Amino acid sequence: MSDKKDGPPPPPKPNKKPTTLLGDKQRAGRLLSSHLRKIAQEATEVNSEGGMITKSEALARLMFKMALGYTVKDVKTNVEITYAPDKGMISLLWDRIEGRAGPVNDSDAQKRSLPKKVSDENKKRANNLATGSDAD
Repeated sequence: MSDKKDGPPPPPKPNKKPTTLLGDKQRAGRLLSSHLRKIAQEATEVNSEGGMITKSEALARLMFKMALGYTVKDVKTNVEITYAPDKGMISLLWDRIEGRAGPVNDSDAQKRSLPKKVSDENKKRANNLATGSDAD
């Protein structure tokens, strides 16, 4: 005979902090971003002069090439194909160079009214003054 009790297993214990889909996505995004930053710093790409450059520099050069437009000559048919400047890439580069933030996709913020948002910010500031912290 076994020492275990017969019957279904007990239900799982609840987590102290329930995870949400939005929280899972944010954590996954941060993890992905950290890995992308590590990979971007690897000097594994070769530039036109034969020197090693980082992946991020190679990607930035490709983005500029697409934003400015370029011409490719097909060796077999001896035909030149001209690619027009990509407006989306121009916009992306301009925003990155100027330091503009991307759009925020916060579903909770869209549901709150403006007076509620202002009230929440005032509460945060009052709490920061009371506790003496310098957070935002």
